[in-house]
Amino acid sequence: MALKMVLVNVFFIVMLGMTAALRQDMQQKMFTFSKETNTSFVKLNAASKNMTSATICLRIYSDLTRAYSLFSLTTPSSVNQMLIYKKSQSKSMFLVKVGEGVAVFRGQNFQLNKWQSVCATWKADSGLVQLWIDGKASSRKFTTSSNLEGNFTIVLGQDQNPADGRLHRSRSFVGMMRDVHMWDYALSEDNMRSYSDGYTSFPQGNVFNWISLDFTVIGNVLVENKQNLY
Repeated sequence: MALKMVLVNVFFIVMLGMTAALRQDMQQKMFTFSKETNTSFVKLNAASKNMTSATICLRIYSDLTRAYSLFSLTTPSSVNQMLIYKKSQSKSMFLVKVGEGVAVFRGQNFQLNKWQSVCATWKADSGLVQLWIDGKASSRKFTTSSNLEGNFTIVLGQDQNPADGRLHRSRSFVGMMRDVHMWDYALSEDNMRSYSDGYTSFPQGNVFNWISLDFTVIGNVLVENKQNLY
């Protein structure tokens, strides 16, 4: 584990030296991950927190049928302390990891070539995690009741579990992504559905939010005007 964490830290120190951080209002923008790669991702710059609850929401558009990583949060003591991972389309499965606990969700109506919202909530007091696809909730499953602590490294489009100091092409996201938010509490059902329906009445993420996003682009990820594809 110690060697793996050293590899993670060295990799991201090297890669982050290749570009500059930006803070933008992204309301009319999206990230385009245009090809399978082990060198391209987006790092989100957020204040470190001792978190006892969390919600992550994002909207994606892709035709990938293989597995891929959407969101990865790593701390100095743990790789992928929080992970949202899409399993193969044929199995219609998502994996949500918090701490050492992993929950697998099946049977939700995730589709190719359509903008769809993906959200995950977690609370330490119960240890329960729940996945929401287009505002529809999964069953709730146990992951961990331990807090998320330490300096956060948050990445979109890659799994922060490098092999020999490099990321995995086979786990990279290819497609478009927008409306990325994170909260240090579990969003209510009404706010979750407002987010899913594209309304502006939900509270903006207080860990990071799409209206004032502090981020770093590494490699071949484009910031483009939002496209309303159906």
